[in-house]
Amino acid sequence: MADPKLLITGHGGLIGQILWRGLADLFELYGVDICLKEKNGNAFRADISNAEQVTAVFKKIPDLAYVVHLAGDPRADADWQSVLMNNIAGTKNVYEAARAHGVKRVVFASSNHVTGAYEGFPPSLHTRQSPVLITTRHPIRPDGYYGIGKAAGEAIARLYYDLHGLESVCLRIGSVLRDDDPAGDARTQSLWLSHRDLLQLVRKSLLTEVRFAIYYGVSNNRNRFLDIADAMAKIGYQPEDDASTH
Repeated sequence: MADPKLLITGHGGLIGQILWRGLADLFELYGVDICLKEKNGNAFRADISNAEQVTAVFKKIPDLAYVVHLAGDPRADADWQSVLMNNIAGTKNVYEAARAHGVKRVVFASSNHVTGAYEGFPPSLHTRQSPVLITTRHPIRPDGYYGIGKAAGEAIARLYYDLHGLESVCLRIGSVLRDDDPAGDARTQSLWLSHRDLLQLVRKSLLTEVRFAIYYGVSNNRNRFLDIADAMAKIGYQPEDDASTH
């Protein structure tokens, strides 16, 4: 039996490359990224803010079963216009194309910035840890336009599940580092998501029978302030790393 087909949007970025290497044993991989100069094997160039370009990519991948949606402006301080076009409209375009082409499930890369303001407000934003363990049941408290864009993406995912049955797991990802070394400031050590824990979390989000969920994505860091109990209980996430003992 052929491996199911998986499209990774933004596959050329840091997280995209980790997943591209780590999921090849389970899926027939396809990628889309605005930074590509031209089509390269199973990878396509497209601007996700352009619905026609997104649709054209999906048409080239018959029987596509899964999408990991990473693409968008990754800057935590992105301006509103960029968030509106690349992160909100772009996510809607991906979900609409997924719906129209019979995709079973999307794993959406949300962000800890959806609740970043629990760490304080300017001028003390992100200068202290949250005084409480933040769960997905806490109200959203975005710390900027980027966080608003990711919260909107979660809302789009919920709408497409309720209206169309398009399954989604939204992952509020912490800090994924290029060198995978969390020996930085205290906030990074709290929010670190190691490469192997990232890969495990995405694998289990793709293969779970849970049809819609939102989970935080961090390693089992001693000083973490984001709750991962739901992901551990519902999809069997068992993080192997802790920034304090790395």
